[in-house]
Amino acid sequence: MIDRSGLGFWSGKEGRLEAAHILDLVDGVLNARSQQVTPFLSLAMRDWAEAVLRKENLVVLAEGGFPESERVRLIMAPRGKTLHPSDANISLLWVRSKNPRAELEHRQILGSLMGLGLRRDVLGDIIAGQKGRYIATTAEIALFLLDHWTEAGRESIQVSICADQPDVCSDSGEERRITVNSSRIDAVIANAFGVSRSVAQEWTKQGKLRINGLVVSKADTEVQTDDLISCRGQGRIKLVKCTQTRKERTAWQIVLYRSQRIRRE
Repeated sequence: MIDRSGLGFWSGKEGRLEAAHILDLVDGVLNARSQQVTPFLSLAMRDWAEAVLRKENLVVLAEGGFPESERVRLIMAPRGKTLHPSDANISLLWVRSKNPRAELEHRQILGSLMGLGLRRDVLGDIIAGQKGRYIATTAEIALFLLDHWTEAGRESIQVSICADQPDVCSDSGEERRITVNSSRIDAVIANAFGVSRSVAQEWTKQGKLRINGLVVSKADTEVQTDDLISCRGQGRIKLVKCTQTRKERTAWQIVLYRSQRIRRE
């Protein structure tokens, strides 16, 4: 059996249960020499799982269905095994409203899927397309959704398998340079989104901020290069480069990804 002391990293019950399931899959690879696939993982769980797999000297391939997916499935196998993206058993669904004037939002899509009794770990990223939304799912769940998913919010929808390259909207982000007194997350968030420090601190209290998928509970948390900071309802920030100014302030080169709701307002 694999060492399970690493489960102590997760303070919440759901995180520990998800991590324990991943360790069960690792045991399957080590003991049965068989290939295994995880559910869809958050950024934080992916980082934790990949650290475990490196320690056990297993080969691993991350696949989410889209380029640079945030939520991915990890394919794991004994050393020497060749892995392929198709081994992740992911299907891409194309979802659009039957009303050509209606625009489906992320919250409508996810809310309706949760309303069908699905777990979040069978669902990957939800990506905006030119005429609807694309969503990555496990292949087994895709068949269920084709038969039972008919509404998202108040909109009647059409759902089909995406057989071609998805026509997703560009999400190149906006490159910026911000200057802050410190690299505390409240200072960076306030400057990047153009709000006061008190607003950024309130977002922290409300659990809206995450660094690399982990919820941030302290406004004085220090950020680092390559961190991906997400703020629910506002967007995401990629920290690219950090330098010091002549006035002993901290300058960050960032890429800002505004949420679609904010861009429409």
